[in-house]
Amino acid sequence: MANIYADLGAWALAKLRATPAVTALVMDSLVLEAGDLTAEALTAAQETRRKAGATGKALAVVVQDTGEEAFTASCAVFIYDRYGYANIRNVREAVISALVNFPALLVRDACINQVKYAGRSGHAIDRLLDLDLERVDFSGALITERDFYA
Repeated sequence: MANIYADLGAWALAKLRATPAVTALVMDSLVLEAGDLTAEALTAAQETRRKAGATGKALAVVVQDTGEEAFTASCAVFIYDRYGYANIRNVREAVISALVNFPALLVRDACINQVKYAGRSGHAIDRLLDLDLERVDFSGALITERDFYA
C-alpha cells in the first residue's frame, strides 16, 4: 500500500529524502522540514564539507508546506549554500526531477495526480546568515471525492 501524507510538504520531504540524486548533492544528506534547520547545523555542514573537500555539495535543503487554496496544494523547497550559486543550481535540477510529474496521496481521501513545478525565486542572498539560497515552488490540483478542502 502506498504512503499517505498529511500535506504536499510532507510528501515532498519524504520523496526528497528517498532520492539519492538529491541526497548525494547535499552535505550529510541534510534534507529537513521547515523549522528544523539551525545555524549550528549549517555551520557543522560547512565545516564537514571543508574537511572533506566536498565543495560540490550544497549545505541543506528545507521543505516547507505552504497549504491549500482553491483546491490546489503547494509547497516550497529552499536550497541553502555558502559557496555561491553553482551547487544550488545542481540541487535545484535534482529536486525538480524528483518531484515533478509524480502523484501524491494525501489525507482526507485526496490525491494530486501530477505534482507541477510552479516557479523559483532565482538566486537570493540572506546577509544575516551569510547564505546563498533559492526557493523552488511546487503545486498540484487536489482531487477529492469529498468536500474536505472547500
